[in-house]
Amino acid sequence: MNLEIQQLEDLKRDQILSVSGVPYLEFRKSLTPNYPVVWRDILLGHFALALTAATAILMDSYYPSLKPLTVIICAFLFGYIHQYIQLFFHEAAHYNLAKDRKKNDRLANLFIGSLVGQDIKFYRPIHLMHHRHLGTPEDTEHSYFDALTIRFIIESLTGIRVIKVLTKRENVQKSRPGPKTEKKKSTFGIQVVIGGLLNIGIVVASALLGYWSLAISWTIGFLIVFPFFGSVRQLLEHRSESAKSTVDYSKVPHGQTNRMFGTGIIASTLGAAGFNRHLLHHWEMQISYTRLKDLENFLLETPAQAILQRHRTGYFRTFGRLFTLR
Repeated sequence: MNLEIQQLEDLKRDQILSVSGVPYLEFRKSLTPNYPVVWRDILLGHFALALTAATAILMDSYYPSLKPLTVIICAFLFGYIHQYIQLFFHEAAHYNLAKDRKKNDRLANLFIGSLVGQDIKFYRPIHLMHHRHLGTPEDTEHSYFDALTIRFIIESLTGIRVIKVLTKRENVQKSRPGPKTEKKKSTFGIQVVIGGLLNIGIVVASALLGYWSLAISWTIGFLIVFPFFGSVRQLLEHRSESAKSTVDYSKVPHGQTNRMFGTGIIASTLGAAGFNRHLLHHWEMQISYTRLKDLENFLLETPAQAILQRHRTGYFRTFGRLFTLR
């Protein structure tokens, strides 16, 4: 078969050798998570939130006339950083925050789920179904079913898409197979309450203390900017350039599409936790994002090199290719 038209899924893992003769399956054993790097990156996100909050407070104190500009900039940063932190929930779904799985889940809910109102135990089966059904109407994470249009952007900015996503997850959770006597749990559990109280508490406390730029920008960032980046990012990862806006992909298979987005500052933050190497993650979903660079370097010394190169792109470039007016 011509390597130029192959996908990684077409390659048999037990037949992949590097140019130096190292079997892939042997190399695969060395790709264990680098937990200090994981926590460095997560805590950097929390530090960035705190730094942005401090900036909003200081700007109100010393440059009150610039409040509109402060709100705009900080809202963008809050939303972007929330999106960055939330991506590590995905890493937790694959048990890559800690060696102990129970500890992995506790840490995920504490440092990530409490901010975004999600429970890792509810998110994990939804996400694994995404891996299982990628490109089919049964996919549970399907922003890419819709074309990247003005309407899509407006829905992402107004919370409409968030409601659609949460409704879909709730329906999937309730329809999951299980004993007839089992009471199906809602995805809107205690973590939603914790997340709501935490975010409302931050906004209310900021307003009471007179830090209005912080209160307003946190609200806009969390409710508008954060969902926008989440929806658009997923579409850029999976929507095919040959997909048609007139086709309903909730009924017709879209087909699998994955990309490699590079390692620049935008690609590494908008596509944090390995999302910038999405092609590799969907090929080996259990490998920690901290080792995807090593996996990429290995594959570049194998027949898979042509496949990786063919899927290289950038977020802005892909946005330009996928955007359509209707």
